[in-house]
Amino acid sequence: MSGRLGELEYAELVGRVQAAVLSNLPGGASVLVAGKGDAALLELPGLRAAHFPQSETGGYAGYHPRDGAAVIGELEELRRRGAEYLVIPATLQWWLDHYEGLGAHLGGHGRLVVDAPGVCTIFSLGPELSPPLLLTPMGPPRASVEQLREWIELLLPEAAGIVVLEEHGEAIATGLAPLRATALPLVGLDSTSAIVELHEHGRAGAEYVVVPRILDAWLAGHAAVDAVLEEDLTKVADQRHLARVFAFEQRGER
Repeated sequence: MSGRLGELEYAELVGRVQAAVLSNLPGGASVLVAGKGDAALLELPGLRAAHFPQSETGGYAGYHPRDGAAVIGELEELRRRGAEYLVIPATLQWWLDHYEGLGAHLGGHGRLVVDAPGVCTIFSLGPELSPPLLLTPMGPPRASVEQLREWIELLLPEAAGIVVLEEHGEAIATGLAPLRATALPLVGLDSTSAIVELHEHGRAGAEYVVVPRILDAWLAGHAAVDAVLEEDLTKVADQRHLARVFAFEQRGER
């Protein structure tokens, strides 16, 4: 990826890109970094960074995208799976001119977050979350059910059977209508009981599990349940503002 830059110049550029990303993006954000697979560009502590374009296994694809349609198509797929930002280092700024429609797509669907000439540009891959409808006086902001439903509609098959983890009768599953969503109330359940209930839903025909981010605190106190989700099921998407989504199929069955 170093192009015409010498080794020292390129190393300095990487450091400036890292600084720009870390100083402008929120902790925990999911970030795509355009490039040629340079692992140094992914050294972004506190962020979830990945190469763009990607192979099926999530590593660097090994080539530049074919055309503008290919770039936009892959960006949209990764956005649906949770990617929030795209970083384009200065050495790849030609992408914005070369790939037809890319600049317009980024500007129309997200926003320019950072424009640092000679360093990088950073785009968000979607609109900023609107003021949340689910808000607790002392807790962190929570995304609305409408935002969650719109995301799931983009992510999952239309007729998919979904089970939604709920802690205190939030009625999230009901709010996802017309999606085929069923609540799994966790109030009063210990970890073992919650795991049994979860698998019962899977045996009854549910295909996906939606874990809203408001469940993070509950799961922190029920590590065994979180381990079952992360280790036994297949993660489909992880959006830090909204939810994690898992498929009931076991790892390796895809």
